[in-house]
Amino acid sequence: MDNTERKTSSFWDFIRKRLGAEAALSDWRLELGGKLDFEKLHYLYLAPTDRIAENIMCPEPCSPSCGFRKVCEWEGKYEAVCNEWPLKSYEIKKADAVFFTINPVKLLPAIAKAFKIAPHVKEFQNEEDTWTLGEVRTTGGKPARVYLTLKAFSYEVMDLIYRINSKEQQPYILLVTSWTVVRDTSEKILKDMGAAFVPLNEVLDFNAETEFELIRECNLSKLIAPPVPEPEPEPENIFRKCGDAWEIRFDGGEKFVLTSADTGARYLHFMLGRPGTSTPITEIMRKVSGEPSSIVSVDMLEDGFLTERYSFSDLPDSITDNIADDKAIRQYRQEIDKIKHDIETAKSVGDNITTEQLEQDLQNLTSKINEIISPKGQRKKLSDNIKKQVDSFRYVVNHTIDKIALHDPTFAKYLNTMIKFGRTPGYQPVSDMSWVL
Repeated sequence: MDNTERKTSSFWDFIRKRLGAEAALSDWRLELGGKLDFEKLHYLYLAPTDRIAENIMCPEPCSPSCGFRKVCEWEGKYEAVCNEWPLKSYEIKKADAVFFTINPVKLLPAIAKAFKIAPHVKEFQNEEDTWTLGEVRTTGGKPARVYLTLKAFSYEVMDLIYRINSKEQQPYILLVTSWTVVRDTSEKILKDMGAAFVPLNEVLDFNAETEFELIRECNLSKLIAPPVPEPEPEPENIFRKCGDAWEIRFDGGEKFVLTSADTGARYLHFMLGRPGTSTPITEIMRKVSGEPSSIVSVDMLEDGFLTERYSFSDLPDSITDNIADDKAIRQYRQEIDKIKHDIETAKSVGDNITTEQLEQDLQNLTSKINEIISPKGQRKKLSDNIKKQVDSFRYVVNHTIDKIALHDPTFAKYLNTMIKFGRTPGYQPVSDMSWVL
């Protein structure tokens, strides 16, 4: 699907911004109530959860910074309290503060009917917010299964596509809330399978009677590409860049995608490509950053440590140590910025569990960078810069191995055994192993 700007459905846009398609009932009403018969939508397509919202959207913000009201309960009554003007608080029904989500029993058959899908609705394996809707006949006469997912993050959708590909081994159709959750990498993986996707917010919406209808022509049976040749067998060991993620497979096991810890993954990629070789940490950092072998470029705006270009081989050890530290600092800060962004996203949708996990990761990374930089932004002069490099490198690589362990504990155990650290780390396998990098 192209990314052309066009009118989109408020219903699917609203769902895309929320984990598990959950929001307080008052938020559903505020966002959608002026566009359709909300009571009918509420009755047919929404279902309550057992959670109470801590905050709800403010219908009349006092200022640009005031977008939410705190939900407070007092003697069995509930109020929406304005953080800036408490006297503007007003009473709400308990139901308005309850988290509601979609009712799949009603919603999914209605979607299948709108797309003329032969319905056979059921949950897809153990995946949350993902279902099989049924089948459509392609132009070639073969049936193609239709899936629907409400997953909100592109990396979740990418993992899901891998699992569907593994199960199907033939073309299928995936309905998603928006093109933005698919992006280029996942779209390529779909096309390689001959599959297709449909962004619901661009093709399906409620009419004035709160019934689904197509807002843009979309014949699912015509979306499936011609059959693709039988794919070549996958290599047993893969560790390669795939768009903005890493595609990994070990010893013929299940392939997975690593979407975080990019710096450590680059270090591992470098070492796996040089089995049996030990390389100075400074050289690994230089190679990974893409700088020429004889030149190092350092731009530390915070410290002003070096702003010119120097020949790396001509610099004394103390300077090369600091250059490595500069790189480690930049890499830590990039990781911290990414985690902060993810925390804000999790908070905005009320995902407290993910928020707590990310805040712990942020605390760990912040502790590491505070070992190098003082509160005033000055570099701390440690007695052993080489040891600091070694510790920083080990932490970044081990952080990535911990992420790999979530997908393949056997591979993580192998890396913990075969990756040697120190001033000249490297991949030291006990037997030959071929890698596709």
